[in-house]
Amino acid sequence: MSRSLAPPTDLPAADSGSAQPDSVVRLRVLCSAATGTVLASYTLLVPAAAAVGWTAGDGLSFDGAFAAAIPLWLAAHQIPLVLSGQPFSVLPLLPTAVLFAVVALGAGWALRRLGGRLRHDGGPVLVGIAGAHAAVAVLGSALLPRAAEVAAQPWAAMVGAGLLAGSAALTGMLRSCGLPPEWRTGPAWLRVGMRGGALALAGLTAVASVLLVVGLVTAAPRMVTAYRALAPTFGDGLGVTLLGLAYLPNAAVGALSWAVGAGFSVGTATMSPFDARPGVPSSFPLLAALPTGVPPVWAPAVLALPVIVGLLVGLSVRRALPVPADRIRATVVAGLVAASGATLLALLAGGRLAAGPYDPVRFPPELVAPATLLWIGGVAAVVAILRRPDENPEYAEVVDEGVRPPAEESAESAAEHAEDEVEAEVEAEVEDEVEAEEEADESAEPVDDDEVDTPAVDDLDDEDDDTDDTDDTDDTDAERDAPPVEAVDVDAAPAAAVAPPRRKVFRRRAGRVAEPPAPKRPRTVADLVAERAAAERAAREDDAR
Repeated sequence: MSRSLAPPTDLPAADSGSAQPDSVVRLRVLCSAATGTVLASYTLLVPAAAAVGWTAGDGLSFDGAFAAAIPLWLAAHQIPLVLSGQPFSVLPLLPTAVLFAVVALGAGWALRRLGGRLRHDGGPVLVGIAGAHAAVAVLGSALLPRAAEVAAQPWAAMVGAGLLAGSAALTGMLRSCGLPPEWRTGPAWLRVGMRGGALALAGLTAVASVLLVVGLVTAAPRMVTAYRALAPTFGDGLGVTLLGLAYLPNAAVGALSWAVGAGFSVGTATMSPFDARPGVPSSFPLLAALPTGVPPVWAPAVLALPVIVGLLVGLSVRRALPVPADRIRATVVAGLVAASGATLLALLAGGRLAAGPYDPVRFPPELVAPATLLWIGGVAAVVAILRRPDENPEYAEVVDEGVRPPAEESAESAAEHAEDEVEAEVEAEVEDEVEAEEEADESAEPVDDDEVDTPAVDDLDDEDDDTDDTDDTDDTDAERDAPPVEAVDVDAAPAAAVAPPRRKVFRRRAGRVAEPPAPKRPRTVADLVAERAAAERAAREDDAR
């Protein structure tokens, strides 16, 4: 009998034997995710450690590659190391990105196998993966060989590995199964602001990548000279290239800090779009690519790039939200998300560099955060508060995301089509009402109580009932001797003595009021008396025949 991989269901308390296989499967999935992410991330770093050892001239051995991969695995978790007694915390971000992706994929797989319920199964997956990485980091820091002259503090290893693995696991679970339904009931401006912050981070990353490529191309001659001095052989060149690729994301963070105007420093050298102070020349290719003189006159114009990103964020927020107050809230959220992400990258990319001439490497977070908030949140807020051309002040209420008020349906073709439809509907309704009146006028009943409901008509009906009791001769004489009935002026009559006016047809959708043609003049009391006398006369003539 095969065990079910579905999440455990609510079972009776007496049926404990059938719940045991599900518990075993859950434990197996959690252990696989925890140990699998540790082993997979470590295994991926073994070839890199072997390549570094081979290019350094130490030879290629199976045991040496696995031993060298331990400090590299700790560095991938952004755990500060100590090299020959000197602090070393400028750690490459490329191995960190690889480890983050591995842990995220493993956490997403585990959550799907357990049923995909984030609130029910996400906690065990998160605790299992973060705890496994923290425990292995502490063990690895204790097992580092003394001959390697690399050390790590156990408490730093536990905290760093646990935080990084936990963040990656949470990201993978959210990407795999999405947010729970109860988390999606927040205000629309919060969701739009989070999406705007992600857009801002993506735009800043693109800006930093472009500036980095431009800087490397511009500094290509100096980098070639550094390669020849540091790595004259093919093996040395391969090792330097691998090390440079590992630190390439750190250089991109430096370009980001430079683009927002905060700048960065490497030892005594400082660089920003407004000023530059060169330091000690370096033979490492990435450090050799640093500017060596005063920035050009056009350098401050690079600030237009983050401004463009802020404009894009503001346009996206303005298109998604119709209410200006909600737009301001969304732009504030987007600016805070972008500033937090840029500050975190600045903290991770910098650090101590073994107390040498290039120590420390700083991307000042105290400047990166406000600069990013200004260029993203400030510019986006200015764009968001501007009124769209198709906005109508009449519809100034909050609407659900994806639902727009009628005033926003401003396409000319759609408006003309709607007007034509409304006119056709109004004409058809008016024609129906006119035909109904004509049919009522031609009916057999000479008096329609629905149309004429006046005290004069009621008295007339009572008199008719009294005269019906007499013979036909007296009735004829009474009619002949009766004084003429004066016509009633309808315009001067009170509202209760005339027929109620026909109702107007309103069409709110097109913003117009269509009125039917003016009603026909109602008949007077004299007309009604004459019609009744003529009808009775015709009836008597028919009887006489």
